[in-house]
Amino acid sequence: MDVTEEYLATASEKINYSQKDRGVEASARRAPEDDLKGIFCVEEVSCDVVLTDSRVTWVPLGAGKIEKKKSKKKKLDTGPVKSDRSSGYLLLQDVLVVKIQRQKNVTRGPSQGVCQGVALFTYEKKDSNKLRERVILLGHPSEDICHTWANRIEQVLEGYVRRPKRIKMFLQPFAGLRVGRKVFREKICPMLLLAKTKSDVKEIYHKEQIKQEMVHLELDSYDCVIAMGGDGTVSEVVNGLLRRSQTEEGIDLKPGVNPAKACLPFGIVPIGTTNHIAHSVLGIDDPVTAMYHILYGNTTPLDICAVYSNDKFYQWAFNSQYGFAGNILDFSQRYRKLGSKRIDAAFLKALTKSKLKPYDCEIQFIPSPNAATSHPKDGTPCTTGCSICLGTTASSPRGSVYTDSLHEYDPLAVSGTSSTIIDLTKESPWHSTKGAYLSVCLFTVPALCEWAPMGLCKYTHLADGCADLVLVRNVERKEFLRYLKRHGGPKNQLDFPFVECYRVKEVKFRPRMGATWKHTDHDYDDLEYEVLRKSTQSTRLAPISEQMNVVDDLHDDHSDQDVEDVEDIPVDSDEDAESLGDGSVSTTRSRSKPSSANVSLDGSNVEVPRQASSAPSYRPSKYEVNMEKYRKKQREKEEKARIKETRKMTSVWNVDNELREQLDLDFRVHPHLLMVYGQGVSPDTEFEENRLGCIPRF
Repeated sequence: MDVTEEYLATASEKINYSQKDRGVEASARRAPEDDLKGIFCVEEVSCDVVLTDSRVTWVPLGAGKIEKKKSKKKKLDTGPVKSDRSSGYLLLQDVLVVKIQRQKNVTRGPSQGVCQGVALFTYEKKDSNKLRERVILLGHPSEDICHTWANRIEQVLEGYVRRPKRIKMFLQPFAGLRVGRKVFREKICPMLLLAKTKSDVKEIYHKEQIKQEMVHLELDSYDCVIAMGGDGTVSEVVNGLLRRSQTEEGIDLKPGVNPAKACLPFGIVPIGTTNHIAHSVLGIDDPVTAMYHILYGNTTPLDICAVYSNDKFYQWAFNSQYGFAGNILDFSQRYRKLGSKRIDAAFLKALTKSKLKPYDCEIQFIPSPNAATSHPKDGTPCTTGCSICLGTTASSPRGSVYTDSLHEYDPLAVSGTSSTIIDLTKESPWHSTKGAYLSVCLFTVPALCEWAPMGLCKYTHLADGCADLVLVRNVERKEFLRYLKRHGGPKNQLDFPFVECYRVKEVKFRPRMGATWKHTDHDYDDLEYEVLRKSTQSTRLAPISEQMNVVDDLHDDHSDQDVEDVEDIPVDSDEDAESLGDGSVSTTRSRSKPSSANVSLDGSNVEVPRQASSAPSYRPSKYEVNMEKYRKKQREKEEKARIKETRKMTSVWNVDNELREQLDLDFRVHPHLLMVYGQGVSPDTEFEENRLGCIPRF
């Protein structure tokens, strides 16, 4: 035993491990207890095992070595289990749960079988980002010894308070390939039962269900909120969670106000088609890997954009794309009957000559304060332990007002066709650009997916407090195809001369529609417009007191004039008075006069009846009725033509793979607003090149 103790002391000096990955909470740092020692069979080898408050270490004995059975499977040494030949160790913070394993007995039941040892459930890495279950069995026939060791390990695991025990999950069963229920039943549910968590699972079929659930959710009853679905489901749950967080803090969402952080951590179990958000946070779109990060409590901060429309809060968003990507999503929803092939069909449709076209727009943005050192082309990807993200501070105090967006949208960018960047004023932080663009994209996450293994924007960071604005100018289709092909390879797609990219804090987008003046506005009147314009100018120049007097005078004059007009109308007969109630058209316009009035005589109210008045009725001819119907049809036809032409000049927004018809949008990036379960993309990830098989068809 002296040799064994000397070996353990030497091994402990050589082993250098860090507790930064998940950290040991203060509650887990208990008073040191005596180490447990014993002889167990680990991986069919008799070992001397030592259990401390932080790890389990095993070393093979000098004698009693059992011959291993030959296995064709290749042994994997990746993951938290560190072993060299038959010796190794396992940190307790990497243990998910501990159980006493028994031999299966059909007659007595699973809990009455013969004790086989203590089973430590942990994970192993199949590749740099993919996690799978691994069980380390400390074999021992004594049930008392196994209970002692299992209870000691459970006491340590209870100290890790960051691991969620009460989970609220929203399941979208029809996301992606519509296998949500099967994945939950076969993969997710066993993991939740193994970790002994209390889970409340809610199946959702419409986004309104998520809103209603989040409004009435008891936040104190749960440790985290999970969305199991695609990007659309993730976006809706995040919107509901952040809206509820603002309500709890009493913050009114409007431009110029810093929102509060999410009140609960957020988890993503990806089962959708693209899974941009989950792939960027986890490095892989695998549901089992996502659940391991959730159960272990591995969190990372995440930036998110607040979207406003007409100075009103619209929604929260991670990635927003206008133009080409919006058309792909629009066509994809039309081709839902094609199943998994609808993405390729929509991609091909959007690349046809009739659909691939530029869109005129005006864009204003505030560059990042670190634009000189941090840029979308700097070649620094965001990986686990990113120094750029760790160096970013959190947002300002909740409810405080920021001043960047108080600069008004400058009218200088409204006219002209120049596509160069203009500094509006020396004091204003806003920059402006305008022109015809095939694609306008704003990324707060790299947006990794099957078609872009390294991301739609390779060097976007998760928590640097900024977003990457990518603008693709109008070029020939073959050049645009070259730009698309680079998404599937290691080369940077932003290196083309027709691609502009900026790291920004805030963006304002306005489409330009210059051809709508060709259509006739039947509701427009030159005389009414001129009178309204002059009255508005005179009202603005006059003092407030004079404005109120003018309004009162106008009101009195109009009321007196209306009374005189009604009294001057001759009353021909009762039939004419009754004709006002039918559908006939009257040639005289008048205000309806009350049939009686209250007059004060010596302090008393006396009701004085008034004579009913009416105008001579006019019944239109058949020709006039037909002409009115014809004009109505012409107006409807012109309105359809106007809408059709407007749609040709504009595209739609693709916000987290959800269509948005609203075009005038303002974006503001808020850092570290959300805590998401995941650790980012591993720096050892080897990306496979995707050549986008549908593009060679062109």
